[in-house]
Amino acid sequence: MPLHQPCSDAPIAIRSAFDRGWQAYRSHGLAFSGFTVLAGGVNLLAQLGFRSASAALVSTAGDPQPLAIGLAGTMLVGWALSGLWLLVGLMRGAATALDGEPVAAIRLLKPDWASMMRCGGALAMIAGVLWGVRELADATAGLLALLQPWLASLPLLARLAVLVYVAVDQVLCLPITVLGRASPWAALQSGRRAIDPHWLQALGLLLVVGLLLLVGVLLLLAGLAVTLPLTLCILTAAYGQLFVRPGGRIAREG
Repeated sequence: MPLHQPCSDAPIAIRSAFDRGWQAYRSHGLAFSGFTVLAGGVNLLAQLGFRSASAALVSTAGDPQPLAIGLAGTMLVGWALSGLWLLVGLMRGAATALDGEPVAAIRLLKPDWASMMRCGGALAMIAGVLWGVRELADATAGLLALLQPWLASLPLLARLAVLVYVAVDQVLCLPITVLGRASPWAALQSGRRAIDPHWLQALGLLLVVGLLLLVGVLLLLAGLAVTLPLTLCILTAAYGQLFVRPGGRIAREG
């Protein structure tokens, strides 16, 4: 059976996923947080570099600046790749920790280009879906406002409902893509099949990890060095409940 096909019909046990994720992070907290600071720092520098270069794309006379354009493009690519490096490295490390094995620094630092590309493709597809929903809702709201102003709120409410549904439905998309080695489209389909029967439990899981990330952001972003790897450990543990046979290992790839 492919690793991206659900192996269990049981709902997600949120408490168990949290406890196992916390144990995995606590056992290797220094490695997880250190890698998060390193890769996150590279990502932040690339983001700042892109903003700086973007401000100089056009001269005061209105002429395009090739050097600034090239630098901005390089920084944008660096920002995307460092973000994917961070996510994939943490998920691979989380799977190793959940399997009860030591998390070697090389496993976190070594880029997994295939997984990074799959992960990037899945994120791009989800972003495209959310963008399409937003644009359709905004256009519909504009048309309805011409008929009756109060009708304009209906597409916006529908947009919110769809956005929440998609976010919950794809809560395990990244572990499926990275650890299940699924293509972006297969990951989206597999996540939907696994989550739809237990949507409320998946909503609870999303709220838990969302609150953890919010706490990390509120702690002046420094808290993300803890909450981001912890969140991915929890999501990986939840993935293991639905997609790995009892007694099976999560980190099955090399």
